[in-house]
Amino acid sequence: MSDAAPPEPSLLPALALGSVGLLVLGVQPLLYADYIRAGLIVESRLGTLASVEISAIAIGSTIGIVLLRRLTPPIIGLAGLFLLVIGNLVYGGVPLFAGRAIAGLGGGLVVALAAAQIALRTNVNSASGLFLFLQATSQYALMQGLTILAPEVDAAGVQHVLAVIAVAAAPALLLVPRHLAAVSSDAPGSAPLLAGWIGLAACALFVGSAVAIWAYLGVWLQATGIPASSVSSRLTISLAGQILGSLCAVAMGMRIRSSRQVMASGAAMIAFVLLLQTFGPSGELGWMLLAGFGLAWMVATPALAGLLLELDPDRLSLPYGAAAQLLGAATIPTLVGEVMAASGPEHVLVGCATIAACALLVVLLGAALFAQRTVTRG
Repeated sequence: MSDAAPPEPSLLPALALGSVGLLVLGVQPLLYADYIRAGLIVESRLGTLASVEISAIAIGSTIGIVLLRRLTPPIIGLAGLFLLVIGNLVYGGVPLFAGRAIAGLGGGLVVALAAAQIALRTNVNSASGLFLFLQATSQYALMQGLTILAPEVDAAGVQHVLAVIAVAAAPALLLVPRHLAAVSSDAPGSAPLLAGWIGLAACALFVGSAVAIWAYLGVWLQATGIPASSVSSRLTISLAGQILGSLCAVAMGMRIRSSRQVMASGAAMIAFVLLLQTFGPSGELGWMLLAGFGLAWMVATPALAGLLLELDPDRLSLPYGAAAQLLGAATIPTLVGEVMAASGPEHVLVGCATIAACALLVVLLGAALFAQRTVTRG
């Protein structure tokens, strides 16, 4: 198949639409807090609700990739935006889990447009880094905007804002290329080879462990004695590190072998977490370690796209990279919480770092299998 990339200007509309599909991840704390206040859910089921919503996004993304072989991107994107609007306007009209699942499926269909566009690029790492940058900045802007302009907004109001943004994003569908199917459904061997599946497993494990660390970081900070009023500023510096890391990944592109970039940055992320546990989050060192965690996380994650390309040169697994990452983000934080939360947040962070280390071992396994297959073919 040809490696030719579509014209560069066509990249941003698809990535922007994908970011709209993931906006809810930035305002989940606001939504979930109000769901509890309104009596729609008990606190012990919040993890399950988050898992359902993010899993629905992953499923929607997978469905969207499959549909792109038969339908044009505007049709799939319009269906996704429609479900996003419906899911966010049915507050109280349908069971909460069903409403969030509908919105998640819609978001996933829109994310599929971005995932497919990234899979068609020559420099997949830069495209993936740009997507993560757009996600982080749009989610941060939405959260800050709601905090400043509507500090008393309830969950219904937040969902209405998400619906309005989805409607406003619809014209961008006209700018998305009409052909984004990276792999023909009729192509022989259209399922990823073993190394590709291993790459997808590494994506799920790494992103899932990083998201779990992020999810429990605030709880851990409070457990170490950091005042609640100072927790948000420390999380903000980590978020700034994430934004900077995504920009670094865009600049790095494919200059470094992706498996090495994932290994080096992933090892740095694990080290920052363990150093935080050893020295604590106080003082200048604590601030630096928190920023370093965010930086290393976002330098590594875009390289996962390049890793899939490295392990699966036919690009059969690439379109499913976003779905694999979302599935990991949906399941691993919930599983870690169920198994280890009772023993304290410090054990949760160590468990998450261990899963991240396992992800790096899976990367090594995939690289070894690909190298063996290359030698055998030679």
